[in-house]
Amino acid sequence: MKIIRLTYLMEHDIKELLMESQQEGFAFLTKLIAEYKNGQNVFNKTGERLWGVYGEQNQLIAVAGLNQDPYSKCANVGRVRRFYVSAQFRRKGMGKRLLKEVIHYAENYYDTLVLYTNTDEAKLFYERNGFKRVYNQHKITHEYKLKINILNVY
Repeated sequence: MKIIRLTYLMEHDIKELLMESQQEGFAFLTKLIAEYKNGQNVFNKTGERLWGVYGEQNQLIAVAGLNQDPYSKCANVGRVRRFYVSAQFRRKGMGKRLLKEVIHYAENYYDTLVLYTNTDEAKLFYERNGFKRVYNQHKITHEYKLKINILNVY
C-alpha cells in the first residue's frame, strides 16, 4: 500500500472506486470528480491537498482531501473532505494511516480540522481517531484540534 499526493485527479483511474461509492449510496466521490473537472475544487490553495492510496495490485483503493474550510470565518481551519476507503480495505488500518497523513500535513497550516459526516460508521471512525463530536454547527459534525507546529509560530 502506498499513499501518494494526487496532483491531477483525472490522470488516475478512479472509476472503480467511484462506482463502489455510488453503489453504497455515497455521492461525495461524484462531487469530487465534478468539482475537480469544473475547477471549483482542485485542492491547490495553500494548505490543500488530495491523496490517493494504491493497493498491491496498483489500484486506487482510497482517497482523501483537505481544503481550507469554506464555511469558516477563520483562515486557520482545514476541512477533511471526500474521504473514502474501498469496503474491502476497511477495518485494516488503512483509513487510519490515511487520516494520520492528512493530520500530519494539516499541522503545517491549520489549528483545527473539521468535517461533516452523516453515517454512524464514519462517526465512530473519526471519534476513534481523535476527532470530537460537535453539535449545532453548520456543516460540521466533528473537529480535531491540531498541535501547533513550531514552524508556523515564527
